[in-house]
Amino acid sequence: MDRQLVLVTGSSGFIGTNMVKYLLDRGYAVIALDLKEPQYVCPGYRYTDTGQDLGVDADIWIVKGDVRDVELLRKLFELTISYVIHLAAVSTIQMGAEDDARTMSINVGGTEALLNAVKECGKVKGFLYASTDKVYGKLQAKSYTEEDGLVPLESPYDISKAKADQLVRKWCADYGIHGIVLRFCNIYGKYDRQATRIIPATIKALLERRECVLRMYRDAEGKKRNFMREFLYVDDLCETMGNVIGRMELWNQDREKRNAKWGEAFNLGARRSYPMDEVIWKIQGIMGREETPRIEMAEALAEIPEQKMDYTKAKECFGFMPRTSLEEGLRETAVWWQGQI
Repeated sequence: MDRQLVLVTGSSGFIGTNMVKYLLDRGYAVIALDLKEPQYVCPGYRYTDTGQDLGVDADIWIVKGDVRDVELLRKLFELTISYVIHLAAVSTIQMGAEDDARTMSINVGGTEALLNAVKECGKVKGFLYASTDKVYGKLQAKSYTEEDGLVPLESPYDISKAKADQLVRKWCADYGIHGIVLRFCNIYGKYDRQATRIIPATIKALLERRECVLRMYRDAEGKKRNFMREFLYVDDLCETMGNVIGRMELWNQDREKRNAKWGEAFNLGARRSYPMDEVIWKIQGIMGREETPRIEMAEALAEIPEQKMDYTKAKECFGFMPRTSLEEGLRETAVWWQGQI
């Protein structure tokens, strides 16, 4: 096979779905691994979904399986996989809280199983791990930097992502795995159907003529406050990961490895942080609706009041820059949703 082969775990999630499409459109071959059925089968590309035809010539192999399945991973890595994009996870605070043990098993155990397969293979050029800004815990300064310690809140999701983040960096240091950690802010866009996230939940509510919900918290004085969040459009994220792969190619070609950043972490943020009520107002404006959302207090789950990423390091290393404005991204996301209802 002349094309580079990329393994994408969590390929049926909304980031994974967009990432698979991005890679195929740029000439990569893809192994799409997920327990769930794919959201999008990529018409126009040659694919197989039997799980037994990994040797056939195709553009994409859709493999239904668990990232913790050691034998399955061993079989996959018999192929010449150039890059791994590890997205598979229990992916929200709410889902993580439903089953602590499962969350730790998938988010940490799945990451360890995949790292071990990469280590045994010994031929992978680059390993990209999808971490989160939640590993930092409560914001202590103007923004998170990569030098900050990981102090996650007492939530299974936050703790498991921090442990996996540390695991990736440790295995890179101990075993020479060519990997990096990308710590995302909130990602949004096409194919995100997760009703616990504000953007898809609000758009879907408006399309179904239901009231919007604004989740708030109380500060130390008992006053209602908005959560503050950054939002990065999924197309910008996919472009960034494509640029990271390109930079990894250069790092692998550098015999002296002077510029390689193996085992390091990089923040991926947005231009500004938004209060949640403003996000809802923007969506309502785009969709021609104006109504006061119902307020729910987020007191049952551990939530960080404000998050803001310093992405200087990623900008300097591989040219990361959030290009899509929130308004533009919300408009494109709403158009996609209108085709789903």
